[in-house]
Amino acid sequence: MNTIKRTLASLLIIMLAITTLTACSNVTYTAASGFYYSSDKGHTYGDGTKEYAVGETVYMKVKFKVTSNKKKTSQVKVVLSIPNVQNVDAKYMDGQVITPNFDAVNNVTTYEFTANAAKEANESECVIQFVPNAPGSVTMKLIYDDNVDPSYDIQSTLEFVEGEQGSTEE
Repeated sequence: MNTIKRTLASLLIIMLAITTLTACSNVTYTAASGFYYSSDKGHTYGDGTKEYAVGETVYMKVKFKVTSNKKKTSQVKVVLSIPNVQNVDAKYMDGQVITPNFDAVNNVTTYEFTANAAKEANESECVIQFVPNAPGSVTMKLIYDDNVDPSYDIQSTLEFVEGEQGSTEE
């Protein structure tokens, strides 16, 4: 009889442990993000396509928010990559400077952010200013770590042209 009780108790403990581990690992994340550009030197931003002249400062606002199905806050890494540009300035909306990582071999500037994911997550935003080096298309990418489904990664393409002033879409 004691053997049956021990076996049942062991089985119950194992089932409880499996249930607890399964419940802890079922965190799902969703993300919302966007690229916004300013045609008035950072006073207002919109999501329209922008064409910039080489040498003209680009004012770009990046917003992102990661939510999860859990109340407990967890952290998700977010990486913004901007190829073929000269870094000028990057700041959070509170004025805190964001330090870039520049890969000279691939000519890509990256910024790493940490998003605090929770059921009631706050949106993060920053303003990036940069100067295009040469004419052509540049595709910026905002990529979330492996916790977030890759379908939430976004990109935005800008056109850089020779000349004094690019045209804007308003």
